[in-house]
Amino acid sequence: MALINKRIHLRVLDKKKRLDSLRPLPSTLVMRLKEQMAIEYTYNSNAIEGNTLTLRETRLVIEEGITVGGKSIAEILEAKNHPEAIKFVESLVAARSEIDEDAVLRIHRLIMLNIAEDAGRYRTTGVRITGAVFTPPPSSEVRLGMNELLKWLRENPDEYTSIELAAVFHHGFVRIHPFTEGNGRTARLLMNAILLKTGYPFIAIVPKRDRAKYLKTLMEADLGNASAFVNFVARCVERALDMYLDALEEPEILTLAEASKITPYSQEYLSLLARKGALGAFKRGRNWVITRRDLDRYLKSVAKSHEKPNPLGDQKT
Repeated sequence: MALINKRIHLRVLDKKKRLDSLRPLPSTLVMRLKEQMAIEYTYNSNAIEGNTLTLRETRLVIEEGITVGGKSIAEILEAKNHPEAIKFVESLVAARSEIDEDAVLRIHRLIMLNIAEDAGRYRTTGVRITGAVFTPPPSSEVRLGMNELLKWLRENPDEYTSIELAAVFHHGFVRIHPFTEGNGRTARLLMNAILLKTGYPFIAIVPKRDRAKYLKTLMEADLGNASAFVNFVARCVERALDMYLDALEEPEILTLAEASKITPYSQEYLSLLARKGALGAFKRGRNWVITRRDLDRYLKSVAKSHEKPNPLGDQKT
């Protein structure tokens, strides 16, 4: 049974195909985008875990090596450590190396270097996760659990798509909670390693602004509904593809207010579609926007399936 929403998946595959068709990508552009995304990834991944550095401060720490006043040493180190971990993930994929226990421990060590005494080592104590509906296994079962999860990843017995595989692995990892701290950051990097190994040439960012939704969909997965989290990850992947395609294709970008003027739908309804993932829109700052191409794609899909606007307010009045 597919976990990923068909409409979202088709959009992602179409965008990946478009990006692949533009290869070889300009090296200077790729380098600039990778640097930009590494900084944004570092900021967002750390912010989700409570780091208070702003995006600008994160950039200064990474690019200039500046220590920001009023911030803890741990927060500074979290920003400094992430780019090295990202480079390791990229080298792992470039070498076509397997994601094994050594790789997992190496990623954790790089992330938590000089922050946690047990960086790069599995926890030796029990843990409880505030608000979680499950209790992670005792420390004596962590290695066995991780070996089983990594074996499942290698074999993919459920024949999941790349995005499904990456998302389900992420969820399985945080359920084991193999480290004292740094589990979320490690899980997100491993998720990206899986995506990169299966042909997605970028880093999918979980935005800080979506932290509540990220945690909510993870909790839904804990309760047996993995689809919500898979589709959340798929939207993160789609945003990353949009960043590359925007830079390469320079598409026409419409606000939803502008889009509403050329469709049968109100701005409010388009916003609802965007939030649900039914529309290939993405956020710039606080506002939803969409490319003209993705808007046309949605309208064609609606016409093809003979869907009709909801009479309770979907259409403009």
